[in-house]
Amino acid sequence: MQVPRFIHKQLFRVWLLVAVAVLLLSPAAFSQQPLPPPGAYDAAPYLGQVRNTYVYGDIWERPGLSHRDRSMITVAVNQATYATNELRLHMGRALDNGITQAEISEIIAHTLWYSGFPTGVNAARVAAEVFAERGLPASPPGASSRQPALNPEIEFPGAFPQTPYLRDLLNQVVYAETWKRTELSPRDRSMITVAVGTALYASSEVRYHVGRALDNGVTQEEIGEIITHVTFYSGFPTGVNAARVTAEVFEARGLPLGDGSFPAAPYLGELIDGLLNNETWTREQLSARDRSLATIAVLLANYQTEPLRAYLHRGLDNGLTTQEIAELIAQVTLYAGFPPGVNGSRVFAEVLQERGMPLPD
Repeated sequence: MQVPRFIHKQLFRVWLLVAVAVLLLSPAAFSQQPLPPPGAYDAAPYLGQVRNTYVYGDIWERPGLSHRDRSMITVAVNQATYATNELRLHMGRALDNGITQAEISEIIAHTLWYSGFPTGVNAARVAAEVFAERGLPASPPGASSRQPALNPEIEFPGAFPQTPYLRDLLNQVVYAETWKRTELSPRDRSMITVAVGTALYASSEVRYHVGRALDNGVTQEEIGEIITHVTFYSGFPTGVNAARVTAEVFEARGLPLGDGSFPAAPYLGELIDGLLNNETWTREQLSARDRSLATIAVLLANYQTEPLRAYLHRGLDNGLTTQEIAELIAQVTLYAGFPPGVNGSRVFAEVLQERGMPLPD
């Protein structure tokens, strides 16, 4: 028997009240919750509620990952997404959660291979500021200099034949050198890489590094927690994509899968049903039509093709006209660039064709 939607909503509200009560009554949870920067949520109070109730009152306190692990992947993801203010906060939180200066230095160096050199430069500058504010040494104790591998074992000898220098960097620096450095364990590096791949919507990197993470001792439960945790720092579409890819990896290895929409990250499905669909999308401050406009714009700008396709359908169901969506694509293109705009136009044409609707004038 299917439970009516309104009962789902009432049950979720009860769960929310219980979560808030646990947060308020638990000294350990409260001590872990950092104060937001002054005025950070004054203009968006609901965002502050989500932060306190879900991010710190729930996600950070789940037992699937330690606080150290959560700090490690959060620093990496905020570096990768160039989120400077969040990066500053979470570097301080990482130190409080037992991550050393040398480990922060190594997280920066590891992450830049997957998110680009500018993110590493920005993160190194922020780390210097955080270390100085805490009176810590400018050069992290225990951090080592480069030690190029001599006659390294080549992990991907046939990679990038059209770009030999890239192949050499991948084999001789990324895998034979960076992945072998002892400041972080192979397990740590795998967790960081899965997290960054998730945040950047990098499906092929997620696919390969989920497998590597399993080989390096990261459990299925931990991988699911990484994906769910990162979702709050890079957006639900990134988590949905990573959960889908990860389920394929688990299935290919003959590993057990959970129930629900996202068997590789079951709690992600609960959050989507509860926080996203039954709570946020039903708030009265914006209509379903306006929420569709905003969601399509973000997915378009981020070049997230499959969720864009789904929300174009939802936008049409919520009353958007083809002309309005066409105009939105043109508007967003001027701020996000022509590649995502062209992609959005192509996907929208496919959606209209699927629905048997004419193209806009």
